[in-house]
Amino acid sequence: MPTPLLALRDASFPMADCAVCGKPVLTFVALDDDGAERRVCVHCDSAVADHLKWVSPGELEQAGYYFGAPPADGGEKGGCSTGCGSCAVKKH
Repeated sequence: MPTPLLALRDASFPMADCAVCGKPVLTFVALDDDGAERRVCVHCDSAVADHLKWVSPGELEQAGYYFGAPPADGGEKGGCSTGCGSCAVKKH
């Protein structure tokens, strides 16, 4: 069984521009009221631009997201390392 870090090496993550957050964000698939799939921002649940960019774990970390414990410096870029608390209050 591969270790989690080895499996992560080959992973890719969907990012798109979020007009509400004003930056590229990680996205997920949500269902609308009619059951249709749509991509939304992980921070604010707003629909995101149609153009997805699939990024590597390294590119995701460069955008300010991280895996495991938060960086010692608290992070200075966007994504979950900003300390804004938006991810902490989500109930997904």
